[in-house]
Amino acid sequence: MKKVLIITYYWPPSGGSGVQRWMYFAKYLPEFKIHPIVITVDPEFASYKFSDFSFLEKVSEVEVYKTRSSEPFKLYSKFIGKSKEEAIPQAFTGESNPTVFQKIGRFLRGNFFIPDARIGWVNYAFKEAELIIAKEKIDVVITTGPPHSTHLIGLKLKKKYNLKWIADFRDPWTELFYNKLFFRTSLANLIDRNLEAQVINSADNILTIGPSMADLLKSKIDFKVNPGKKVSYIYNGYDHEVFKKIKRTRKNPKFTICHLGILSDNQPIDGFIEALKNANGRFEMKVQLIGKISTKILKEIKAGIPEIELELFDYMNHQDAMQAIQNADLLLNSLAEVPNGKYLISGKLIEYIATGNPILCLGTKDGDASKILEQFENSKVIDRYNFIEIASLIDSIFIKWKKGKLHISMDHSFEKYSRFNSTIQLADLIDKI
Repeated sequence: MKKVLIITYYWPPSGGSGVQRWMYFAKYLPEFKIHPIVITVDPEFASYKFSDFSFLEKVSEVEVYKTRSSEPFKLYSKFIGKSKEEAIPQAFTGESNPTVFQKIGRFLRGNFFIPDARIGWVNYAFKEAELIIAKEKIDVVITTGPPHSTHLIGLKLKKKYNLKWIADFRDPWTELFYNKLFFRTSLANLIDRNLEAQVINSADNILTIGPSMADLLKSKIDFKVNPGKKVSYIYNGYDHEVFKKIKRTRKNPKFTICHLGILSDNQPIDGFIEALKNANGRFEMKVQLIGKISTKILKEIKAGIPEIELELFDYMNHQDAMQAIQNADLLLNSLAEVPNGKYLISGKLIEYIATGNPILCLGTKDGDASKILEQFENSKVIDRYNFIEIASLIDSIFIKWKKGKLHISMDHSFEKYSRFNSTIQLADLIDKI
Protein backbone atom coordinates (compact mmCIF):
# COMPACT_ATOMS: atom_id res chain seq x y z
CA MET A 1 0.00 0.00 0.00
CA LYS A 2 1.08 3.56 -0.64
CA LYS A 3 1.58 5.57 2.53
CA VAL A 4 0.45 9.18 2.86
CA LEU A 5 1.28 11.45 5.76
CA ILE A 6 -1.68 13.76 6.44
CA ILE A 7 -0.91 16.79 8.59
CA THR A 8 -4.06 18.45 9.89
CA TYR A 9 -4.70 20.66 12.90
CA TYR A 10 -8.39 19.76 13.08
CA TRP A 11 -9.04 16.13 13.93
CA PRO A 12 -11.54 14.34 16.19
CA PRO A 13 -12.59 15.11 18.85
CA SER A 14 -12.60 18.57 17.26
CA GLY A 15 -16.10 19.36 16.05
CA GLY A 16 -17.40 21.67 13.35
CA SER A 17 -16.93 21.65 9.61
CA GLY A 18 -13.16 22.09 9.34
CA VAL A 19 -12.40 18.60 10.62
CA GLN A 20 -14.63 16.59 8.33
CA ARG A 21 -12.93 16.77 4.93
CA TRP A 22 -9.76 14.90 5.93
CA MET A 23 -11.43 12.81 8.61
CA TYR A 24 -13.50 11.15 5.88
CA PHE A 25 -10.64 11.00 3.38
CA ALA A 26 -8.53 9.16 5.97
CA LYS A 27 -11.41 6.84 6.77
CA TYR A 28 -11.92 5.68 3.17
CA LEU A 29 -8.38 5.81 1.70
CA PRO A 30 -7.47 2.25 2.85
CA GLU A 31 -10.22 0.92 0.56
CA PHE A 32 -8.09 2.19 -2.33
CA LYS A 33 -4.85 0.62 -1.08
CA ILE A 34 -3.57 3.85 0.44
CA HIS A 35 -2.52 3.83 4.09
CA PRO A 36 -3.05 7.19 5.85
CA ILE A 37 -0.88 8.26 8.78
CA VAL A 38 -2.13 11.39 10.53
CA ILE A 39 -0.27 14.02 12.53
CA THR A 40 -2.48 16.33 14.57
CA VAL A 41 -2.40 18.38 17.74
CA ASP A 42 -3.12 16.76 21.10
CA PRO A 43 -6.57 18.01 22.25
CA GLU A 44 -5.02 18.96 25.59
CA PHE A 45 -2.90 21.58 23.81
CA ALA A 46 -5.30 22.47 21.00
CA SER A 47 -7.46 25.55 20.50
CA TYR A 48 -10.72 24.63 18.86
CA LYS A 49 -14.14 25.91 19.68
CA PHE A 50 -16.24 22.75 19.66
CA SER A 51 -15.79 19.05 20.32
CA ASP A 52 -17.76 16.21 18.78
CA PHE A 53 -16.71 12.91 20.30
CA SER A 54 -18.96 10.96 17.93
CA PHE A 55 -16.36 11.65 15.21
CA LEU A 56 -13.81 9.47 17.04
CA GLU A 57 -15.70 6.33 16.04
CA LYS A 58 -15.35 7.16 12.35
CA VAL A 59 -11.54 7.14 12.45
CA SER A 60 -10.86 4.59 15.17
CA GLU A 61 -8.80 2.48 12.71
CA VAL A 62 -6.65 5.38 11.45
CA GLU A 63 -3.03 5.62 12.61
CA VAL A 64 -2.75 8.95 14.43
CA TYR A 65 0.16 10.77 16.10
CA LYS A 66 -0.60 13.70 18.42
CA THR A 67 1.80 16.45 19.44
CA ARG A 68 2.06 19.35 21.81
CA SER A 69 1.49 22.92 20.64
CA SER A 70 2.14 26.43 21.92
CA GLU A 71 -1.20 28.20 21.71
CA PRO A 72 -1.52 31.98 22.19
CA PHE A 73 -5.25 31.68 22.88
CA LYS A 74 -4.45 30.74 26.50
CA LEU A 75 -2.74 34.10 26.97
CA TYR A 76 -5.36 35.91 24.90
CA SER A 77 -8.18 34.43 26.99
CA LYS A 78 -6.56 35.69 30.18
CA PHE A 79 -6.06 39.08 28.55
CA ILE A 80 -9.76 39.51 27.73
CA GLY A 81 -10.98 37.68 30.86
CA LYS A 82 -12.57 34.62 29.23
CA SER A 83 -11.98 30.89 29.13
CA LYS A 84 -9.84 29.55 26.27
CA GLU A 85 -12.92 28.14 24.49
CA GLU A 86 -14.79 31.45 24.76
CA ALA A 87 -11.79 33.38 23.46
CA ILE A 88 -11.40 31.46 20.21
CA PRO A 89 -13.07 33.65 17.57
CA GLN A 90 -15.62 32.03 15.26
CA ALA A 91 -15.27 34.52 12.41
CA PHE A 92 -15.91 37.17 15.12
CA THR A 93 -19.60 36.31 15.24
CA GLY A 94 -19.97 37.74 18.72
CA GLU A 95 -17.87 40.87 18.23
CA SER A 96 -20.02 43.26 16.21
CA ASN A 97 -18.71 46.10 18.38
CA PRO A 98 -15.35 44.85 19.68
CA THR A 99 -14.03 46.27 22.93
CA VAL A 100 -10.64 47.97 23.15
CA PHE A 101 -9.16 44.75 24.53
CA GLN A 102 -10.66 42.73 21.67
CA LYS A 103 -9.23 45.18 19.14
CA ILE A 104 -5.81 44.88 20.75
CA GLY A 105 -6.19 41.10 20.68
CA ARG A 106 -7.03 41.20 16.98
CA PHE A 107 -4.03 43.42 16.25
CA LEU A 108 -1.66 41.10 18.13
CA ARG A 109 -3.09 38.06 16.38
CA GLY A 110 -2.86 39.64 12.92
CA ASN A 111 0.63 41.09 13.23
CA PHE A 112 2.55 38.78 15.56
CA PHE A 113 1.10 35.39 14.57
CA ILE A 114 1.56 35.08 10.83
CA PRO A 115 -0.13 33.44 9.01
CA ASP A 116 -2.35 32.54 12.00
CA ALA A 117 -2.49 31.88 15.71
CA ARG A 118 -1.71 28.16 15.33
CA ILE A 119 1.85 28.91 14.20
CA GLY A 120 3.07 27.51 17.53
CA TRP A 121 2.19 24.00 16.36
CA VAL A 122 4.54 24.00 13.35
CA ASN A 123 7.80 22.95 15.01
CA TYR A 124 6.15 20.21 17.10
CA ALA A 125 4.44 18.70 14.07
CA PHE A 126 7.59 18.98 11.93
CA LYS A 127 9.66 17.05 14.48
CA GLU A 128 6.98 14.35 14.67
CA ALA A 129 6.90 14.13 10.88
CA GLU A 130 10.67 13.62 10.80
CA LEU A 131 10.37 10.68 13.19
CA ILE A 132 7.64 9.09 11.06
CA ILE A 133 9.56 9.64 7.82
CA ALA A 134 12.62 7.98 9.40
CA LYS A 135 10.73 4.75 10.11
CA GLU A 136 8.10 4.70 7.34
CA LYS A 137 8.32 4.86 3.56
CA ILE A 138 6.13 7.90 3.01
CA ASP A 139 5.05 8.35 -0.60
CA VAL A 140 3.11 11.62 -0.28
CA VAL A 141 2.80 14.37 2.34
CA ILE A 142 -0.55 16.19 2.55
CA THR A 143 -1.18 19.40 4.47
CA THR A 144 -4.56 21.06 4.84
CA GLY A 145 -5.51 24.57 5.91
CA PRO A 146 -6.85 26.62 7.52
CA PRO A 147 -4.97 27.02 9.71
CA HIS A 148 -2.61 27.78 6.83
CA SER A 149 0.38 27.60 9.16
CA THR A 150 -0.04 23.84 8.66
CA HIS A 151 1.31 24.29 5.11
CA LEU A 152 4.56 25.64 6.56
CA ILE A 153 5.18 22.14 7.94
CA GLY A 154 4.82 20.77 4.42
CA LEU A 155 7.14 23.48 3.12
CA LYS A 156 9.86 22.52 5.61
CA LEU A 157 9.48 18.82 4.79
CA LYS A 158 9.63 19.54 1.06
CA LYS A 159 12.86 21.50 1.43
CA LYS A 160 14.54 18.85 3.59
CA TYR A 161 13.28 15.56 2.10
CA ASN A 162 11.91 16.53 -1.33
CA LEU A 163 8.87 14.28 -0.81
CA LYS A 164 5.81 14.61 -3.03
CA TRP A 165 3.53 17.16 -1.40
CA ILE A 166 -0.15 18.05 -1.83
CA ALA A 167 -1.28 21.33 -0.22
CA ASP A 168 -5.05 21.38 0.33
CA PHE A 169 -6.85 24.73 0.68
CA ARG A 170 -10.29 24.45 2.28
CA ASP A 171 -10.46 28.27 2.31
CA PRO A 172 -8.39 31.02 0.69
CA TRP A 173 -5.23 32.18 2.45
CA THR A 174 -4.57 35.91 2.10
CA GLU A 175 -8.16 36.51 0.93
CA LEU A 176 -9.66 34.81 4.00
CA PHE A 177 -12.57 37.12 4.77
CA TYR A 178 -11.81 37.81 8.43
CA ASN A 179 -8.17 38.80 7.78
CA LYS A 180 -9.36 42.36 7.22
CA LEU A 181 -10.46 42.51 10.88
CA PHE A 182 -6.91 42.02 12.19
CA PHE A 183 -5.66 45.61 11.71
CA ARG A 184 -2.67 44.21 9.83
CA THR A 185 0.24 46.43 8.87
CA SER A 186 1.64 46.50 5.32
CA LEU A 187 4.63 44.51 6.54
CA ALA A 188 2.42 41.79 8.03
CA ASN A 189 0.46 41.51 4.77
CA LEU A 190 3.69 41.32 2.79
CA ILE A 191 5.04 38.51 4.99
CA ASP A 192 1.75 36.64 4.69
CA ARG A 193 1.68 36.92 0.88
CA ASN A 194 5.29 35.74 0.71
CA LEU A 195 4.54 32.64 2.81
CA GLU A 196 1.51 31.87 0.65
CA ALA A 197 3.58 32.18 -2.53
CA GLN A 198 6.29 29.88 -1.18
CA VAL A 199 3.74 27.20 -0.37
CA ILE A 200 1.85 27.44 -3.65
CA ASN A 201 5.00 27.36 -5.75
CA SER A 202 6.73 24.60 -3.77
CA ALA A 203 3.92 22.03 -3.45
CA ASP A 204 3.71 19.40 -6.19
CA ASN A 205 -0.06 19.69 -6.37
CA ILE A 206 -2.49 22.29 -5.07
CA LEU A 207 -5.86 20.89 -4.05
CA THR A 208 -9.01 22.82 -3.14
CA ILE A 209 -12.80 22.59 -2.84
CA GLY A 210 -14.17 23.97 -6.11
CA PRO A 211 -13.39 25.32 -9.60
CA SER A 212 -13.35 29.04 -8.77
CA MET A 213 -11.05 28.50 -5.80
CA ALA A 214 -8.84 26.46 -8.13
CA ASP A 215 -8.73 29.40 -10.55
CA LEU A 216 -7.84 31.79 -7.72
CA LEU A 217 -4.95 29.59 -6.58
CA LYS A 218 -3.80 29.00 -10.15
CA SER A 219 -3.52 32.77 -10.63
CA LYS A 220 -0.89 32.84 -7.87
CA ILE A 221 1.45 30.29 -9.47
CA ASP A 222 4.69 31.44 -11.06
CA PHE A 223 4.44 29.32 -14.20
CA LYS A 224 7.89 30.42 -15.36
CA VAL A 225 9.30 28.47 -12.44
CA ASN A 226 6.55 25.82 -12.37
CA PRO A 227 5.32 25.29 -15.94
CA GLY A 228 3.67 21.97 -15.11
CA LYS A 229 2.07 22.92 -11.81
CA LYS A 230 -1.32 21.27 -11.26
CA VAL A 231 -4.27 22.68 -9.36
CA SER A 232 -7.10 20.23 -8.67
CA TYR A 233 -10.38 20.44 -6.83
CA ILE A 234 -12.52 17.91 -5.00
CA TYR A 235 -15.82 19.10 -3.58
CA ASN A 236 -16.60 18.60 0.08
CA GLY A 237 -19.17 15.89 0.56
CA TYR A 238 -21.76 14.32 2.81
CA ASP A 239 -21.57 11.17 4.92
CA HIS A 240 -23.71 8.63 3.09
CA GLU A 241 -23.64 6.32 6.12
CA VAL A 242 -25.21 9.00 8.33
CA PHE A 243 -27.91 9.78 5.78
CA LYS A 244 -28.84 6.10 5.55
CA LYS A 245 -29.79 6.25 9.23
CA ILE A 246 -31.80 9.47 9.32
CA LYS A 247 -35.37 9.78 8.11
CA ARG A 248 -37.82 12.64 8.18
CA THR A 249 -39.79 11.90 11.32
CA ARG A 250 -42.98 13.93 10.83
CA LYS A 251 -44.57 16.99 9.28
CA ASN A 252 -43.60 20.03 11.29
CA PRO A 253 -46.46 21.87 13.06
CA LYS A 254 -44.86 25.07 11.72
CA PHE A 255 -43.08 25.67 8.42
CA THR A 256 -39.46 25.33 9.56
CA ILE A 257 -36.60 27.27 7.98
CA CYS A 258 -33.24 25.99 9.27
CA HIS A 259 -29.75 27.47 9.10
CA LEU A 260 -26.83 25.30 10.20
CA GLY A 261 -23.39 26.68 11.11
CA ILE A 262 -21.74 30.02 11.78
CA LEU A 263 -23.64 33.16 10.82
CA SER A 264 -21.23 36.10 11.11
CA ASP A 265 -21.45 39.80 10.29
CA ASN A 266 -19.86 38.93 6.94
CA GLN A 267 -22.93 36.82 6.09
CA PRO A 268 -25.79 39.38 6.22
CA ILE A 269 -29.35 38.10 5.79
CA ASP A 270 -31.13 41.46 5.43
CA GLY A 271 -33.05 40.38 2.33
CA PHE A 272 -34.22 37.20 4.04
CA ILE A 273 -35.52 39.13 7.06
CA GLU A 274 -37.23 41.67 4.79
CA ALA A 275 -38.84 38.86 2.79
CA LEU A 276 -40.29 37.29 5.95
CA LYS A 277 -41.64 40.58 7.32
CA ASN A 278 -44.62 40.51 4.97
CA ALA A 279 -44.83 36.78 4.23
CA ASN A 280 -48.48 35.66 4.24
CA GLY A 281 -47.68 32.60 6.29
CA ARG A 282 -45.24 34.17 8.74
CA PHE A 283 -47.41 33.28 11.77
CA GLU A 284 -47.07 29.63 10.78
CA MET A 285 -43.29 29.78 10.38
CA LYS A 286 -40.32 28.96 12.59
CA VAL A 287 -36.69 29.97 12.04
CA GLN A 288 -34.23 27.47 13.50
CA LEU A 289 -30.58 28.55 13.89
CA ILE A 290 -27.99 25.91 14.81
CA GLY A 291 -24.52 27.32 15.49
CA LYS A 292 -22.78 30.50 16.56
CA ILE A 293 -24.80 33.54 15.45
CA SER A 294 -23.65 37.15 15.22
CA THR A 295 -25.11 39.29 17.99
CA LYS A 296 -25.93 41.92 15.38
CA ILE A 297 -27.81 39.49 13.12
CA LEU A 298 -29.66 37.99 16.07
CA LYS A 299 -30.90 41.44 17.09
CA GLU A 300 -31.98 42.15 13.51
CA ILE A 301 -34.00 38.92 13.38
CA LYS A 302 -35.72 39.56 16.72
CA ALA A 303 -36.53 43.17 15.81
CA GLY A 304 -37.49 42.52 12.19
CA ILE A 305 -39.69 39.44 12.51
CA PRO A 306 -40.77 39.21 16.18
CA GLU A 307 -43.94 37.26 15.31
CA ILE A 308 -41.94 34.35 13.85
CA GLU A 309 -40.88 31.67 16.33
CA LEU A 310 -37.11 31.59 16.77
CA GLU A 311 -35.33 28.43 17.94
CA LEU A 312 -31.62 28.67 18.84
CA PHE A 313 -29.01 25.96 19.34
CA ASP A 314 -25.44 27.06 20.06
CA TYR A 315 -24.06 23.69 18.87
CA MET A 316 -25.25 20.20 17.92
CA ASN A 317 -23.24 17.07 17.32
CA HIS A 318 -23.04 16.06 13.67
CA GLN A 319 -25.63 13.27 13.80
CA ASP A 320 -28.25 15.47 15.47
CA ALA A 321 -27.46 18.37 13.13
CA MET A 322 -28.03 16.14 10.09
CA GLN A 323 -31.34 14.99 11.54
CA ALA A 324 -32.35 18.61 12.09
CA ILE A 325 -31.68 19.66 8.50
CA GLN A 326 -33.45 16.52 7.27
CA ASN A 327 -36.53 17.50 9.28
CA ALA A 328 -36.59 21.12 8.02
CA ASP A 329 -38.88 22.39 5.27
CA LEU A 330 -36.48 24.96 3.83
CA LEU A 331 -32.73 25.19 4.36
CA LEU A 332 -31.01 28.57 4.54
CA ASN A 333 -27.38 29.14 3.65
CA SER A 334 -25.69 32.56 3.65
CA LEU A 335 -22.29 32.71 1.98
CA ALA A 336 -19.79 35.29 3.19
CA GLU A 337 -20.07 38.68 1.50
CA VAL A 338 -16.51 39.05 0.23
CA PRO A 339 -14.65 39.94 -2.98
CA ASN A 340 -14.38 36.89 -5.22
CA GLY A 341 -17.36 35.41 -3.36
CA LYS A 342 -18.04 33.17 -6.33
CA TYR A 343 -15.49 30.64 -5.07
CA LEU A 344 -17.37 29.95 -1.85
CA ILE A 345 -19.03 26.57 -1.37
CA SER A 346 -19.80 25.91 2.27
CA GLY A 347 -19.37 22.31 3.41
CA LYS A 348 -22.89 22.25 4.78
CA LEU A 349 -24.32 23.08 1.35
CA ILE A 350 -23.52 19.56 0.11
CA GLU A 351 -25.12 18.11 3.24
CA TYR A 352 -28.16 20.27 2.57
CA ILE A 353 -28.38 18.80 -0.94
CA ALA A 354 -28.24 15.25 0.45
CA THR A 355 -31.48 15.85 2.43
CA GLY A 356 -33.47 16.42 -0.76
CA ASN A 357 -35.03 19.51 0.86
CA PRO A 358 -35.43 22.92 -0.82
CA ILE A 359 -32.46 25.27 -0.35
CA LEU A 360 -32.29 29.07 -0.27
CA CYS A 361 -28.68 30.20 -0.61
CA LEU A 362 -27.81 33.89 -0.25
CA GLY A 363 -24.76 34.78 -2.29
CA THR A 364 -23.33 35.28 -5.76
CA LYS A 365 -25.53 34.01 -8.58
CA ASP A 366 -22.59 33.34 -10.91
CA GLY A 367 -20.59 31.42 -8.29
CA ASP A 368 -19.77 27.76 -7.79
CA ALA A 369 -22.59 27.24 -5.28
CA SER A 370 -25.12 28.42 -7.86
CA LYS A 371 -23.77 26.03 -10.49
CA ILE A 372 -24.23 23.15 -8.07
CA LEU A 373 -27.70 24.13 -6.86
CA GLU A 374 -29.14 24.70 -10.33
CA GLN A 375 -29.11 20.91 -10.72
CA PHE A 376 -31.70 20.48 -7.97
CA GLU A 377 -35.41 21.24 -7.76
CA ASN A 378 -36.71 24.07 -5.53
CA SER A 379 -33.16 25.25 -4.74
CA LYS A 380 -31.30 28.33 -5.90
CA VAL A 381 -28.77 31.02 -5.07
CA ILE A 382 -30.34 34.50 -4.81
CA ASP A 383 -28.66 37.86 -4.30
CA ARG A 384 -28.84 38.45 -0.54
CA TYR A 385 -30.53 41.87 -0.91
CA ASN A 386 -33.13 40.82 -3.48
CA PHE A 387 -35.94 40.37 -0.96
CA ILE A 388 -38.58 40.15 -3.70
CA GLU A 389 -37.00 37.06 -5.27
CA ILE A 390 -36.28 35.61 -1.83
CA ALA A 391 -39.91 36.13 -0.81
CA SER A 392 -41.10 34.48 -4.04
CA LEU A 393 -39.07 31.33 -3.35
CA ILE A 394 -40.16 31.16 0.30
CA ASP A 395 -43.84 31.66 -0.63
CA SER A 396 -43.74 28.96 -3.29
CA ILE A 397 -42.22 26.44 -0.88
CA PHE A 398 -44.60 27.46 1.92
CA ILE A 399 -47.67 26.98 -0.29
CA LYS A 400 -46.54 23.45 -1.18
CA TRP A 401 -45.96 22.73 2.52
CA LYS A 402 -49.39 24.13 3.42
CA LYS A 403 -51.08 21.89 0.85
CA GLY A 404 -49.10 18.86 1.98
CA LYS A 405 -47.38 18.69 -1.40
CA LEU A 406 -43.83 19.46 -0.28
CA HIS A 407 -42.02 16.21 -0.96
CA ILE A 408 -38.40 15.31 -0.45
CA SER A 409 -36.66 14.98 -3.80
CA MET A 410 -35.93 11.38 -4.78
CA ASP A 411 -33.35 12.50 -7.36
CA HIS A 412 -30.18 10.57 -6.49
CA SER A 413 -27.84 12.71 -8.60
CA PHE A 414 -26.47 14.14 -5.34
CA GLU A 415 -24.80 10.79 -4.59
CA LYS A 416 -21.74 11.83 -6.59
CA TYR A 417 -21.02 14.23 -3.70
CA SER A 418 -20.70 11.49 -1.06
CA ARG A 419 -17.50 11.37 0.99
CA PHE A 420 -16.75 7.93 -0.44
CA ASN A 421 -16.97 9.18 -4.03
CA SER A 422 -14.80 12.17 -3.14
CA THR A 423 -12.15 9.78 -1.85
CA ILE A 424 -12.14 7.96 -5.18
CA GLN A 425 -10.98 11.23 -6.76
CA LEU A 426 -8.35 11.79 -4.07
CA ALA A 427 -6.96 8.26 -4.45
CA ASP A 428 -6.61 8.84 -8.20
CA LEU A 429 -4.76 12.11 -7.53
CA ILE A 430 -2.37 10.41 -5.10
CA ASP A 431 -1.68 7.57 -7.54
CA LYS A 432 -0.80 10.01 -10.33
CA ILE A 433 1.34 12.49 -8.40
